[in-house]
Amino acid sequence: MSEDYIKKLQWEGAVLAKKSSSIKDSYFRELIERTSDIVFIYRFRPRKALEYISPSVKEILGYAQDRFYNDPGFHKKVIHQDDQRIIKQIGKQKIDFHKPHEIRVLDSDGHVFWYEASITPVYGKSGRLLMAEGILRDISKRKKAEEKLTYLSFHDSLTKAYNRAYYMEEVKRLDTERQLPLSIIMADVNGLKLVNDAFGHDEGDNLLKSCVRVLKRCCRADDIVARFGGDEFSMLLPRTGEKDAKRLLDRIKMHCDKTDGNKIPLSISMGTSTKVTKNEDFTTIIRKAEEDMYQHKLKESKSIIASIISSLETTLFEKSIRTESHFRRLKQIVVEMGNKLKLSEDRLDDLRLLATIHDIGKVAILDSILNKRESLSENEWQVIKKHPEIGYRIAMSSNQLSSVAEYILTVHEHWDGTGYPQGLKGGSIPLISRIMALADSYVIMREGRPYRKARTKKEAIAEIKKCRGTQFDPRLVDIFLEVIKYKR
Repeated sequence: MSEDYIKKLQWEGAVLAKKSSSIKDSYFRELIERTSDIVFIYRFRPRKALEYISPSVKEILGYAQDRFYNDPGFHKKVIHQDDQRIIKQIGKQKIDFHKPHEIRVLDSDGHVFWYEASITPVYGKSGRLLMAEGILRDISKRKKAEEKLTYLSFHDSLTKAYNRAYYMEEVKRLDTERQLPLSIIMADVNGLKLVNDAFGHDEGDNLLKSCVRVLKRCCRADDIVARFGGDEFSMLLPRTGEKDAKRLLDRIKMHCDKTDGNKIPLSISMGTSTKVTKNEDFTTIIRKAEEDMYQHKLKESKSIIASIISSLETTLFEKSIRTESHFRRLKQIVVEMGNKLKLSEDRLDDLRLLATIHDIGKVAILDSILNKRESLSENEWQVIKKHPEIGYRIAMSSNQLSSVAEYILTVHEHWDGTGYPQGLKGGSIPLISRIMALADSYVIMREGRPYRKARTKKEAIAEIKKCRGTQFDPRLVDIFLEVIKYKR
C-alpha cells in the first residue's frame, strides 16, 4: 500500500472524526437532540455504519438508538422495502442531493409513515463520498391530504366509482391494439327521479351506491367502472369480446334481482358495443353503446315502471293496516257512484286505479307515524299531510299513473276549503277526488284505525251526514247513501 494512499485514508478518517465530534461535542448537539425531526449521519468509508442518529428516533418511531449503532444493517429494516433503492442510490451518488426525497418508514409496531429526507453529501479530497448527513421530517399528514385530493380528482364523491374525467383518460390509455377487443357498457339507473321525489335524495343516493356495488361485483379488477353523471354509469372492459360483454349484462341483471334494502327494486338499463379493429373510432363505439342502452330502456320502460309501482304498492300494503278487502270494497263503492253519475269508462278506470294508489305517497312516511295508536302530535300530523304531494310526484313519473296524479294530490281536500295540501274549495276540487274522499272515509270508519275502533254502519253514515257541506260534497253524499243503502 503506497504512502500517499495511507495518508489519504488518514485524512478521510480525520474528516470523519471531526464530523462526528462536531455533532457529539458542539453546543449544537442539544439543539439537534431536542428537534422533532430525526437527524442522522451515515458513514460509507472506511466501512459502512451509522455514525449518529438523534434520540428523537425513540420517541417518534419507537426504536432505541443502540439498535442502529449495534446493527449496521438495521436501517434497512426501518426503511420500506419499496424505497430501499433510494438508500442504494445515495451510496452510488445517483440521486439529486439538491432536493428532498420522499421515503416510507416503519415504526416499531409496523405502521408505515411518510418522511421527507433532506440529504447532504460529504466528500473527501479524492471526490469520493465519505458520508451522508440527513434530516427526516414526518410528512404523513401531507401525503394523506395529497392522496385524498388525488382520489377525489379521479373518483365520484358519492358512489366512489371513477369519475368521467378519469374514465376518458383510461380510454386514451386502453385504446390500443394490444387491448382489443375493447368493449364498453353504458348503464342507466331506472326510477332515480321517482325515488328522489318520493323518498328524498338520501334514498336516491342509496340507489346509486347500490348500483355501483352491483357493477363492481360483476366486473373484473382491471375493468373500469365510472359514473358519467346523474343516473348514468359506464364500464370499460379491456380484452373483452361482444359475447363476454353481453354475458356480463346478464350477470348484472341477475345481481340486480338479488339486491334488497332499496325503496324500489334496483333496475338498470344497459347497452354495449365492442371495438374489434384498431381503425375503429372509439367515440363511435361509445355512441353505439349509448344508443343500444336507450333502445333497451325504451323497450323495457313499461315493465320497469310497472315493477316499480307494484313494489310501491306492496310497500304501501305492508306499511298500512288496510287489506286487499279494503281496496276491493272501496273500488266497488266508487265505481257504483261513478255509474250513477254516468261517468265515462276512462273516468271509471281512473276511479279503479285511484282506489288502490290514492295514498301511495304514504310509502315515504314512517311506520311509527302511520300506525301510531295514540293521537298524532302536530309535527307528526304535518308529516302525514305531505303524502299527497309525494304521491303526486310518484304518479307524474309514470305514464301509466299520470292520469290520476292530480286526483292523488287533491283527494284530501275538503268541500269547505279546510283540507290539504292546497286548501281547495267546492267545485275547484276534481270530481274524482271528491268521490274517492267520501268513499274512503266511510270504508276506513267501518274498518277502524290503530287509534280508533271500527264503527257500525249506522254510526259511519251518521258521521258522513254530519260532514255534508263541510268535508264532503253535499250532492255526492246523497248519491253515496243510495249506493251503500243495501250494503253491509
